[in-house]
Amino acid sequence: MTPVVVVTASAGALSDLPAMLADLPIMVEEHPLIRFEPPADWSWLDAALDDLSRFDSVALTSPRAAQAVAQRMRLRKPALMQASAPAVWVIGLATARALAGTLAPVRMPEHALAGGSAAALARAMLEFGCKGPVLFPCGERRREELPNLLRTGGCEVQEVVCYRSVLASRSEASAAAARASILVVASPSVMTLLAESCPSPDRPQLVAIGPTTAASADESGWLPAAVADQPTSQHVASAITGLLAKQSR
Repeated sequence: MTPVVVVTASAGALSDLPAMLADLPIMVEEHPLIRFEPPADWSWLDAALDDLSRFDSVALTSPRAAQAVAQRMRLRKPALMQASAPAVWVIGLATARALAGTLAPVRMPEHALAGGSAAALARAMLEFGCKGPVLFPCGERRREELPNLLRTGGCEVQEVVCYRSVLASRSEASAAAARASILVVASPSVMTLLAESCPSPDRPQLVAIGPTTAASADESGWLPAAVADQPTSQHVASAITGLLAKQSR
């Protein structure tokens, strides 16, 4: 039977992955289990961006949060904000690129080039001497490692919701997993949904797109068979190719 790779990321997030796997004897299906919507109220983020000079740092842990910040800045007073912008700490090149030059300087710890975690970013900020306050634009659903570690280190953190995650139903998650030989998971919230929806004896092999999702998988008891080095189609394709090579030995 031909292996089926089921991609559960939001629509378009890994759009070029099927083409990268086209030479392999597999099928690739997209079954998004999450979609993203604007926050119910932009005023909290807008107010923070209007008063950026009061922040020591901005922490961004996803391209989606960076895109939301860039969008709101372009709609407001980008030239004035740029002049008074604090340092921006990001995880990964994709997050840095999503800012599209709207905030600078951008600091990306060395670990981030390999797709570091939010906890590692917080530790790097503290080691650098970040004192706060820190602006943390984030999703309505989020893990708390970064703000918790920063607060433990003495930093004030202001969390501001800049997007909402809408999850699929348990039945949709179960149906997607049932089709998969290999299941690609791109977020902790989807990982939690899948773990709750799929009985352990029937679970397919899991590919996580980064350490944060992998950590969520570990916590759920569904250990990843592979973890992509970075949350990009190229690195996810590499993780899948490596996993298939191990299976064929």
